Amino acid sequence: MRRTRLAQLGGLRITELACFEDHRSFRAVVTGEPDEAVLLVSLIRSGCMVLRAGGREEFVDPTTGFLLCRGDDAAVAHLARRPDLSTVVQFHQDVHGECPGASGPQVLPVDAGLDLAHRGLVAACRAGADSFEVAERANRLLAGLVGGREPAARPRRAATVAAHRRLVHQACAALIDGPPTAGLEEISRLVGCSPFHLSRVFRAVTGRTLTGYRNQLRVRAVVEELGGARPLRELAAKYGFADQAHLTRVFRRHAGELPKVVRAALRGTTAAPARTEQESSTPRTPPPPK
Repeated sequence: MRRTRLAQLGGLRITELACFEDHRSFRAVVTGEPDEAVLLVSLIRSGCMVLRAGGREEFVDPTTGFLLCRGDDAAVAHLARRPDLSTVVQFHQDVHGECPGASGPQVLPVDAGLDLAHRGLVAACRAGADSFEVAERANRLLAGLVGGREPAARPRRAATVAAHRRLVHQACAALIDGPPTAGLEEISRLVGCSPFHLSRVFRAVTGRTLTGYRNQLRVRAVVEELGGARPLRELAAKYGFADQAHLTRVFRRHAGELPKVVRAALRGTTAAPARTEQESSTPRTPPPPK
């Protein structure tokens, strides 16, 4: 068994597990220390296994995943001779107050959209995405697994709708008032709910993700400072980007232009609008001699 830590964000741990041997005997699944892990989600990227829990045996492959709550008695066996590769996401007590969905171990379907969300989470971890994005991706993946990707079809009570809107308003204010480097867990604590609940409600109310909204705020804050002389690498560190390249990617996605081009425009220099590649490669015609 090879374990690779992909992310460790206080109350959230993401690990890649690779099993290279044929283990047909069952081995207990450990969710974590009793006062620590409250929820474990395992998603298979390749290979297969059998989950034994609650007196039943369930086959788990890349089209399914399983969810365990703290205290669940479960074990797995690896039947295939090819290596098994899976991603284990552990949510701890201070991040997730209770186990979503039905009690007891659950084997859940993973459709194409959830599979891409799972692989996107792994790719974000490997690319060094900031902790806020990783945490929200993990919570959105969990929401999808337990059936919470879309708002409920049934009408909601007016009081519930109003409460959700107030929660979103508080989260927006917390992101604006708080330090740009604040994580999803910190914002959730400030508004008094779990990251899982906040992520679901925010998307249901606004139609966008917390990460997207936060990135918009950060890009606008950077624009506010581009008229000065502060280097981009310092602005990246100040506003919680992994590095200058990360700032540039997010900035261009949201502003439609590179930071250096916007800086030139704000300073009124000749480099203001960026020319297209074709325009840039076309030689200028020299002025006629006098």
